[in-house]
Amino acid sequence: MKKPTLWLIIGTLGIAGLIFLLKKPTAPVGVAPAVAGVPGVPVVPTSAYPVVTGCEGEMIAMAEQQLGLSRDQLTIRSLRPDDLGLGSTWSMNLASANAWNTTVNTNVGDNRFICLKSVSYSGTAAESVRITAGSSRVAEFNIQQIPGITTTHTASIREVIVEQNMPIRIEVYASAISATDTLILSGTVVEKRGMVLA
Repeated sequence: MKKPTLWLIIGTLGIAGLIFLLKKPTAPVGVAPAVAGVPGVPVVPTSAYPVVTGCEGEMIAMAEQQLGLSRDQLTIRSLRPDDLGLGSTWSMNLASANAWNTTVNTNVGDNRFICLKSVSYSGTAAESVRITAGSSRVAEFNIQQIPGITTTHTASIREVIVEQNMPIRIEVYASAISATDTLILSGTVVEKRGMVLA
């Protein structure tokens, strides 16, 4: 090979290499958009679920810790009478007058957490309610005046959380016998998804 041809090849490769090195790099495809005017800062996705506070937030934290489930594997729903072993209605049997009547005596279901928040009552037989969770009495309140002081016959109570598998007993003091007194406890349930709702 002759020297002029060799110099021509080296010169051509040198110019091509120089062009390659000086070429401005193109931006990679799929770069996250700029945040607050700062280019190249990736956007951190926010949770699909809003921040939950109060007893619902406490129950979600308990469920995540105790069950090892993530938020998307949990359901939040309203309390049903069946969650307390009452069947399909809020009917409570007050069999004894001037005495405490045990109307609920069950365990909270596995993978389920309950928060009691309010009571609705429009009858005349029941006067007071007390709630025992585990071995501790956690609430006692008078309901005798509810029908006269609110148009909705509902009063808020101090929130009571009862954890999965924990015994719960609800007793109602009655001044008269009533086989089907309607005393409604309202609240929220956090449970493993699929137990009641998908």
